[in-house]
Amino acid sequence: MNFISVDTALTVYPVKVGETLILDIGREVKEWKRIRNGIEETIKPCEKNEKSDTCSVWMASNSKKSGDGREHMNENGTLVIQNFQSSDSGDYFSNDELERVHYTADGQIWKLARSRIAVFPID
Repeated sequence: MNFISVDTALTVYPVKVGETLILDIGREVKEWKRIRNGIEETIKPCEKNEKSDTCSVWMASNSKKSGDGREHMNENGTLVIQNFQSSDSGDYFSNDELERVHYTADGQIWKLARSRIAVFPID
């Protein structure tokens, strides 16, 4: 049996400055990550009736808030960034995205890579 795997599927996603960015890679996503300038940040949705200042905002790995309130994550896994700015450029992904596996008739197994979305501004 042959097994083929790919580490990352990169999608290049240009966004106009000032527009709303909406990313959706599935309802199973409970947390988004992004890497900007070599720093990983995480965002999770607020639970029902949760009034925490650490949910639905970007948080750096040192537990410091790095978002500015233009971002939020919906319970259905969708990430929304309003008024997209150049500072929002980076690679967006989620380890929660379901793995996609394809079995061929000749016994090969293909695993499709999880999404990695390179978001950058355009005029």
